[in-house]
Amino acid sequence: MRKWSRFRDRNIRQKLFLTYTLLMIVPLVVISIYFYIYAMSVFESRIVKSFQETNQQMVSTADSFVSSMFKSSEQPFYDERLMQILSKDYSAVNYETFEKSMDFRYISDNVFKELMTFNPDIDSILIYPVNNSLIYRRGYDTTFNYNYSPVTEPWYRTIVNNAERPILVGMHEEKQMYAKPRSVLSVGRVLVDVGTYQKLGVLLVNFRMDKLEKLFSGLGDKQDVNQFIVDEKGTVVFSSDPAMIAMKYSQVMEKMKPDDENYYVVHDESNVSGWHFYSIVLRDKLLAEINQIRNFSTLLLLLLIVLGFVTAFYVSGSISNPIRRLNRLMRKVEKGDFDVTAQQDSLDEVGHLSRTFNRMTVEIKDLIEQTKIEEKKKRSAELNALQNQINPHFIYNTLSVIKWMAQAQMANNITETVDDMIKVLSFSTRNTQEFVSIEEEAAFIHSYLELLQLRYFNVFDFEIDVAPDVLECRTLKFMVQPFVENAVFHGFAEDSRQYNLSIRVQRKGSDIQFTISDNGMGISEEQLSRLLQQEMSDAQTMNSIGVGNVSRRLKLHFGEKYGVTINSVKGEGTTVLILIPAMEHHQNHAGTRKEGSA
Repeated sequence: MRKWSRFRDRNIRQKLFLTYTLLMIVPLVVISIYFYIYAMSVFESRIVKSFQETNQQMVSTADSFVSSMFKSSEQPFYDERLMQILSKDYSAVNYETFEKSMDFRYISDNVFKELMTFNPDIDSILIYPVNNSLIYRRGYDTTFNYNYSPVTEPWYRTIVNNAERPILVGMHEEKQMYAKPRSVLSVGRVLVDVGTYQKLGVLLVNFRMDKLEKLFSGLGDKQDVNQFIVDEKGTVVFSSDPAMIAMKYSQVMEKMKPDDENYYVVHDESNVSGWHFYSIVLRDKLLAEINQIRNFSTLLLLLLIVLGFVTAFYVSGSISNPIRRLNRLMRKVEKGDFDVTAQQDSLDEVGHLSRTFNRMTVEIKDLIEQTKIEEKKKRSAELNALQNQINPHFIYNTLSVIKWMAQAQMANNITETVDDMIKVLSFSTRNTQEFVSIEEEAAFIHSYLELLQLRYFNVFDFEIDVAPDVLECRTLKFMVQPFVENAVFHGFAEDSRQYNLSIRVQRKGSDIQFTISDNGMGISEEQLSRLLQQEMSDAQTMNSIGVGNVSRRLKLHFGEKYGVTINSVKGEGTTVLILIPAMEHHQNHAGTRKEGSA
């Protein structure tokens, strides 16, 4: 509300300028932001999809390679002579050394050579037999380390403990076949006699690590994308960044921190090898193209905003300047200068307003002259009224003196009459509030009726019956008096007949009902309708409050449920029912009105 108030207090040019700029700039900004977000979302989804496809391609390529490694390790199972050699008991052979030499030559020159020919990716093959200490081997490096035994290696124990399936050994150092330990990938499996299920030895097929680099060499074409493969031990076996190869996965994550929102990470796991495949790229590099689009869009948006400001400035000026000129003329009129004339150049609303302003200044000038004349007359009348006005306290004091003199002369009837007059006058002038207690209203009516009895020479009797539980409740001031006055003035004829007036006040549920009945002349329907429309009473009455005025006051304060009902029979009398809500002394009429209108 405070911001709106500040806007409302600005001049019209500022309002027009702000309005035009908002109408132009807000849609531009909203549309630009929407399309930027939409384009970024589409672009990101395509990039992520491309990463996912690349990762899946890496998984598929690696799975094919690992599957070929597994297949290579299966071939020795189908060589019967190899199985016989591995199950041979050399202690029972005559020429043990010669026999071992021939068996070694067969395994190396036939079994291993055929296997390496079948799969050129194999770098070396070893069999660790159970029946002797000789290690069967073949490789491109003729060096052999006789002092090394793989039995203590974790991967060796894993192979032995899983005799039923081949085991993929991730990146590790091969220390048996090379002059210096070399990092290799291996497939190992236990060779078992299919008839007796006896373990005959352990087969280890080694593959060089640079084979993975050849397989994934095409990945280097994707600049700024770091792709790497982690084996089952958490070691990086391949990476587009060679410095990361052989690092632990935890070290890579610590170095790159891809959990940061500045990176996109795509991850897949192979069901064949159990390896994990990652593609990681910086968000800034990923969004480089869309950032260029954003920069261009921002520049274009700024140009459009500047153009919008210039347009809004000129348009608001063309509309507000004539109004501002007219406003300056109005300020002169405000200071009393009516000899001004507004330009009437245009036929639009401002031109029409200028013509109206010119006519208005002429009329105001005439009205001021008339007002001056009327003010002189009014002041003269007020002076006369003040001269004729009598102070109510003077009346109270005078009536009190008359009452004291009547008491001194034992004129009791005069004393009572003056006392009633004092009470009526006091009630009329003392309490300026709109609500009084029912007890006060009843006391006022009692004094007022006694005065009327005196005036009409006791042509009627009256009775006022107020239930004790409603005395402290509140009612509208002068609510009953117009109906009592109407009954006496118009219902009671000056004849020998004795008339009666009854006033009863009692609760009716959560409401209070006033019943005013008389046995007077009654009222016709036409007179009744006219009476209910009467806002002011005759000049001869105590005050100017009419019956219709009371009815409208009741509905105004308490709602449509409450009001006045008049039943009259010509020649028999009239009954007036007034219904108001029961208002205790501490209640306010606003809450009661809500209840009555419900």
